[in-house]
Amino acid sequence: MAKRLSKALRGKRRWIGVIVSAEIKSKQDALKSLEMLFTDSELGGIPQLTEYNQNQLSGGQSVAIIQVKLPDYHKVRNILDTKQEEHGKIFTSYTSSGKIRLVRERISLLE
Repeated sequence: MAKRLSKALRGKRRWIGVIVSAEIKSKQDALKSLEMLFTDSELGGIPQLTEYNQNQLSGGQSVAIIQVKLPDYHKVRNILDTKQEEHGKIFTSYTSSGKIRLVRERISLLE
């Protein structure tokens, strides 16, 4: 059995709370949009869609949490803020933290 890495040696990550536009109707659509947005980027991988809550906000907007590796964090935020102008604003970053609990709390305040 392989020895487990200590907490300090595991990869660090950040969570980004995003508001998803009303155009996205399901989690599968959100995953496809994430892949499309980050395929040409020089990241270590496509950010993971950790949580997705459909139609949580007024106007049909949804809320999601994206998990990002710490070295890729600034690149992902830059892409979320700038690159989407070509394709229409699908994801709008709302909050971020190194603790998913904090992102969940801040997103729950939007309701």
